[in-house]
Amino acid sequence: MSVLDRFWPKDELIQRTIEIESSLYDEIEFLCNNVYDTSVSKVINACIDELIKTEHVKLYPKESNELFTKHSIILRKSSLKSLEKLKDKYGISVYKLIHIAIKNVLIEYHKEKK
Repeated sequence: MSVLDRFWPKDELIQRTIEIESSLYDEIEFLCNNVYDTSVSKVINACIDELIKTEHVKLYPKESNELFTKHSIILRKSSLKSLEKLKDKYGISVYKLIHIAIKNVLIEYHKEKK
């Protein structure tokens, strides 16, 4: 495996405004500012790619006091197309799939850090 294989191939980027659970966004933002040399959009794209690869679509209970805030995110067009396929397969909206993708990765991150 080449060092350059760590990077995504060129793809069209699409800006979307999506509502994200505040706690999830805050955690990603913390990781970007304090742990990794990356952006929130790139982390979310990595989460989406992992969901596409694993198809680990798991519904999580909604926190009763959780706030959702709108954020402008840059997403890869190929990832959005793949999310559309998962949407058709599982009957879950793209935005919910993005939340699931983020939640899955953050849960895995915390398991590894213990």
